[in-house]
Amino acid sequence: MRRRFVNRFHLCLFIFVLTVALGAFGLSPLTEEASAASGTAKGTIKLKDKTVDLKYAYLIKGPDSFDSSKTVSTINLSPKDLSKEIAGCDSSMCASGITEGMTLGREDLGGTIRVVYWVVTNDGLMQYSGNDELSTLVLKTDTADRMAGKFAVDNSGIDGPKIDVEFDAPLAKEFTK
Repeated sequence: MRRRFVNRFHLCLFIFVLTVALGAFGLSPLTEEASAASGTAKGTIKLKDKTVDLKYAYLIKGPDSFDSSKTVSTINLSPKDLSKEIAGCDSSMCASGITEGMTLGREDLGGTIRVVYWVVTNDGLMQYSGNDELSTLVLKTDTADRMAGKFAVDNSGIDGPKIDVEFDAPLAKEFTK
């Protein structure tokens, strides 16, 4: 009897220590949701007197807001890790709700494909949206589960942003709504 108790005690102690150790490194097996995959970004956004250093990149897929039968891909670029926030979202609109950074995508604007972007800085108080030539976005990887490349545009002459960023964005989450 004593031997079984000691073995169970050691097993419980081992599981407890393992759980604490994994939790200390953010790898707890008891988390409710898996984190969304994050990629890397290197570059900056300068909008007026505010500069944002971009570090993280996420590929988000979801229905087009104008035609729900089409799926669109959006790249979120951020200075902070948004993995948990994106994983907790139930719609692509939620996943694109950043307060610092930018979203980037391609859109058919009346028969012409353009690069569309939305920049947000100063904790959401300063925003700018624009579109530019497709040549401003150079993709070296464009697959269903990853987009990587470079985006550069300088609209500072018209009070817009100056953006120069390289990114590698794995698919973080695909939404149905």
